[in-house]
Amino acid sequence: MQLSYRVRMILYNILLFAFAFLIVVFCVFQGTSYYYINQTKDDLQKTAQDSTLFISQELKNIQSSDPLKNRFIGNSLYLSKSISEKENHRVLLFDTEGNRIADSVDETTINNILNTELELSLAENAPVFTLKSINDASMAYFTAPITIDNTVIGYIGFVYSMHEMDTFLHVAGILFAIGGLIGLMVLIFVTMSFSKHFFQPIKDLTKISKEINHGNYNLTIYYKHTDEIGDLTQAFNDMVTNINNVILQLESERKRLAGVLASIDDGLLAIDKNGNIITSNSYIKTYFNVSNPKTIYDFQYQSFLRDIFDSLKNGKDHISEEIDCNNRNLLLIGSPIREKGFEENYMIIIRNMTAARHIQEEQRKFISSVSHELRTPLTTIIGYTDMLTRRQVADPEIINRSLNTINREGHRLLRLVDNLLNVNKFDKAEFDFKKTNLNIVLLLSDVVEQMQIKASQSDVEINYVSDELPEILGDYDRLQQVFINIIHNAIKYSNRGDIIDVVSAIEDNHIVVSIRDYGPGISEIEQKRIFNAFYRVEEDRSRGTDEGGSGLGLYIVKQIVEKHEGKIDIVSQVGEGTNIIVTLPILSVLIYGGDQDEKNAK
Repeated sequence: MQLSYRVRMILYNILLFAFAFLIVVFCVFQGTSYYYINQTKDDLQKTAQDSTLFISQELKNIQSSDPLKNRFIGNSLYLSKSISEKENHRVLLFDTEGNRIADSVDETTINNILNTELELSLAENAPVFTLKSINDASMAYFTAPITIDNTVIGYIGFVYSMHEMDTFLHVAGILFAIGGLIGLMVLIFVTMSFSKHFFQPIKDLTKISKEINHGNYNLTIYYKHTDEIGDLTQAFNDMVTNINNVILQLESERKRLAGVLASIDDGLLAIDKNGNIITSNSYIKTYFNVSNPKTIYDFQYQSFLRDIFDSLKNGKDHISEEIDCNNRNLLLIGSPIREKGFEENYMIIIRNMTAARHIQEEQRKFISSVSHELRTPLTTIIGYTDMLTRRQVADPEIINRSLNTINREGHRLLRLVDNLLNVNKFDKAEFDFKKTNLNIVLLLSDVVEQMQIKASQSDVEINYVSDELPEILGDYDRLQQVFINIIHNAIKYSNRGDIIDVVSAIEDNHIVVSIRDYGPGISEIEQKRIFNAFYRVEEDRSRGTDEGGSGLGLYIVKQIVEKHEGKIDIVSQVGEGTNIIVTLPILSVLIYGGDQDEKNAK
């Protein structure tokens, strides 16, 4: 089991305290014992000297001719008891041979007491002190020779109880145990309190590090002290702040890069050498219907992408090929990304060329149409002029018919050139119209009157119905061109005996002009493209063989209407005819930005 650093620190402190405590206890006990033993030894030596002096005086006071040894032996019991009563010790007296001759205590069970000490004293003729434990009690044994007038007449022994020392050591042991336990508890409490204070910043570091690992970089540690822990927390806070700044910077760069990639109109794939997708944009899903690809092999149905990747990985520097995929014409461009110090990656750009190819096709058709339109009247003009100059025609009728044809075809050429010039002008932002206040009813009446002649030639009737309408702000000639073009197309695609209805009315502060024919109509697909430049409805649907156009008429019409802040719509069904609706704002809306009532109020 792995212990935490805090627990180990507490255990280390307890062990250190216990070791120091035991050393102190040992020193105190040893010092106390040493003190008591030496003190007892000194006291016993002094007692032995005093007892020798007492024995000498007592023996010399006895009126006898016996030697001192005999008098000592004869009075030994008296002497031992007298000394014992005086010193409060057990006293034993021995002759010079080591035989016990007197004992202040009537004890017969222990005969060998002080034998060891006596033997040493006999051998060395000097005092001997020993300490023994008898029945868990400390006893001091002391023997010394009794020397009177430089003659050893016997030996004296003391048995001294060290009860005072034992009691002191016992009480001291209990106090040390209690003090040690209290000290241990205090140590544990202080250590835990201190360690909590000490380890709290570390816990905070750990907690915040986990939060940072989960992506939260806005956390810091508060620590008010300026010590080493304070330096550590400050350094950690600075690191977190720097990391957060770097993350924010990287996130900003990532969003900027994502914005750049999203703004690119081409599909983009960045791939590492193992085929993992580094980044891609939304066009990848649009083109290939693959969401969030992880590897190049997620494109299961686009083997051409894997082929390009394999070719780049095998060392090819540039690949460009065009393919058809999901009804799109795609240009694939692949190249390696090499940067010193980094592994090689690869970039594949997928460019949608469908619109470009469509425009190219429309331009090709337009050029072909314009060439045909130019060639037909030019051929006619050249033919008639050649006939008039070479054959010397004198018939006035032939000459007039030829000149009329040359004039008609010349105007046809002029209209074609005008249309081309108008397309160029309307595409320029700086082109401006000559707008004035005009009455749309009068303008439509003039147009209908002009177009009645052409309509009658085709056996088509034009009916115009209008309410009383307010003025609009517009360019008279350009708007006239709009309605002439629309009515001309209506006549062109009408059958003999048909009627064209022209209606103008006001709806929601706008003038709405409806031009309705009952010709073959236009399909939904063609309706979406009818206002595109260069686009022409199939010519075999028009009534006349010479009625084909350049595909610019309705494109120019739409440009003129939008320049007047209006709009043009088409409603048509195949076999039921076509209704072209032009919506233009009235004058008050353009001037005041409100309705007619607001204008009147002003």
